[in-house]
Amino acid sequence: MLEKKKRMDRTWTLNGVYANWKLTLVIEPGDYAHSVPEWPGEKLAPVVGHFFEAVNLYELGRDAEPLTG
Repeated sequence: MLEKKKRMDRTWTLNGVYANWKLTLVIEPGDYAHSVPEWPGEKLAPVVGHFFEAVNLYELGRDAEPLTG
């Protein structure tokens, strides 16, 4: 009997002023793999860092927008 394919999920959340932000990364094995390797945290750290920077810049940009009335 073949072992069920294992997948890995990891979620990061950031509560902002204008929105609550969530990034979910899922790693699934390919067609010919039986499982995924260890979570490659050091390789994905730049992606997570970019997510936090992008959210912060968006929220700061919203603060800088002039109010129209």
